[in-house]
Amino acid sequence: IAIDAHDNIWIDRRQIDVRSVRPNIERLHAENPQGSVVIQADKESRTNTLIQVMDASRQAGVYNVSIAAEQ
Repeated sequence: IAIDAHDNIWIDRRQIDVRSVRPNIERLHAENPQGSVVIQADKESRTNTLIQVMDASRQAGVYNVSIAAEQ
């Protein structure tokens, strides 16, 4: 999952709304139950957006979440 400097959220190179994060992660988790979530957040993105994505990941049943900051 990528979060750009304007707080846009991207999954698989598709821009999605924050409300669509959980269903997308649920679908991907169903396809690959051993997978984890890696969030690449631009340094200009807001912390609130990052937390919303992390919360959606946990609500989707994925607790292995990593964060990678982009310069």
